[in-house]
Amino acid sequence: MMHSATGAVLWAVTVIALWGGAAWAAVHLLRRPHRRPRPALPSPLDILERRYAAGDMTREDFDEARARLREHELDI
Repeated sequence: MMHSATGAVLWAVTVIALWGGAAWAAVHLLRRPHRRPRPALPSPLDILERRYAAGDMTREDFDEARARLREHELDI
């Protein structure tokens, strides 16, 4: 009689663990699509173009900086 009670308790614990795992997985999967991806950082050329568009630099400064950026792109 003691053996069947132990089996019943183990069965109950197993079922509870399985349902708990299923509930945790469901919550985890449902939350996942709601996470927002991190925005990509602007490239150095993007920053340079924005500065030129805002009037922070002259055309000559922009062309010189862009040429230096392109030199470094070839090094990679």
